[in-house]
Amino acid sequence: MLDERELADLMRSEVEAAETRSTVLDVDRAMTRGRRQRRYAQGGAAALLVGALVVGGMTAPNLLPPDHAPLGTGSADGTSVEGATGLPAALTVVDPTVRHVRFGWLPDGVRAVQYQAGLLQSGPGVYLGATTSAPGARWRGVSVNLYPEGVEPSAPQRDDGVPAGPLGTSVGPDLNGRPSTFARYSGADQPEAILRWRYAPGGWAQVRVFGGPGDASDTAVRVARALRFGHDPVPLPVPVRGVPDTLRLITLDVSETRGDELSWSAWTTWSPEPSGAAPAQQRARTLSVGFSRHRPDTDPGDKAHPDPNTTVGGHPARFGGQGGDESLIVYDVNGVDVSVDDRGLLPAGGTRALFGRLAVDPAAARWIPHLHP
Repeated sequence: MLDERELADLMRSEVEAAETRSTVLDVDRAMTRGRRQRRYAQGGAAALLVGALVVGGMTAPNLLPPDHAPLGTGSADGTSVEGATGLPAALTVVDPTVRHVRFGWLPDGVRAVQYQAGLLQSGPGVYLGATTSAPGARWRGVSVNLYPEGVEPSAPQRDDGVPAGPLGTSVGPDLNGRPSTFARYSGADQPEAILRWRYAPGGWAQVRVFGGPGDASDTAVRVARALRFGHDPVPLPVPVRGVPDTLRLITLDVSETRGDELSWSAWTTWSPEPSGAAPAQQRARTLSVGFSRHRPDTDPGDKAHPDPNTTVGGHPARFGGQGGDESLIVYDVNGVDVSVDDRGLLPAGGTRALFGRLAVDPAAARWIPHLHP
């Protein structure tokens, strides 16, 4: 059975690669269950560490080296100035703090929307996705990818692991003043449309529609024509403070779900490796700081979060550590769950010290990512 960290990594890798999702993966559940937790130490060692790091509800001071300027301190209302249907130049460096594209139209039935920028599973790029499938079902929906200058779009990856082979192309409509192309690949067991065009000279954009009602090609064209490109900052519900200045932001990941009650999450991932290092090396040791809207644990059969084992600042929390790694999630801080997950980059107690640098405003719980129309 997958633990929380394995489930989070599975979800992240699938979304980053814009692949068809697993039939057993529930994005909503993964997002709301303290996604970056793992390796909670059991027994006396963890309990002693908890006791050593907290005195009277205060976090241990002076554990962190000099930190970055706060991230996400701009407007938190999620509004965006609509851009043109392309960018003036292809991306040479993907800045994770910038929202390069957002949806202007989506088909009915969208359940969840996600935006990722920076170092994705396949390399640097931008991903924007919308899910129409039911929880626990095979993924269906719409995905958008922006590729950096000189990077060619790749074939989709199938659930059965069989490589998708090219079956040909056909002419699509003009997009952003340039011709577009429909690409067809083998192995699709649902209606599929893959539409590609240049969002700028030297830079490819791709819309993929997989499953869902209506004609997939018509849906892809409508989504592509309604996309809004820009260069506005990605707002965050809580400014990220306390990250050591020796680390570099490599990925920003924002998600939201629609339904009876809005759920959302926002994650930042940091690495000590330079941008020229191999992607796997940059992800080998990371620090992640994330926020999600708190969901009360009211259903014993579908727990919103693992049971707390301590308190931090008067809030119930779950803490664990093993082999130099630490995971901390603090629940219901003004309606927000706060997570700090360290893979050996901070000194002992660093997750709690970093949490102490984060100020969650009461308005944060009402934050909306505004990833869709």
